Amino acid sequence: MSEQMLVVAVWVHLSCATARSRLALAWAQRRDDDGVDEAVTKMIWLAVGIVVAMAATAFFTTKFNQARDSVPDPVVP
Repeated sequence: MSEQMLVVAVWVHLSCATARSRLALAWAQRRDDDGVDEAVTKMIWLAVGIVVAMAATAFFTTKFNQARDSVPDPVVP
């Protein structure tokens, strides 16, 4: 292997090891937060809930309109 390839290989290995150790540390400390990140999580869940509610409303409105259109008009005797 050339010297440049060896330097690149060592650099990649150290970068991965650093990222892995930072990830492990963040995972270990995930419950130590004092609620700062909790607000972001709640906002994300709120946005997901709103999107799901809008999709459900659109679906049921479409189904209701299809069912309404398939009912024949009443005939006067």
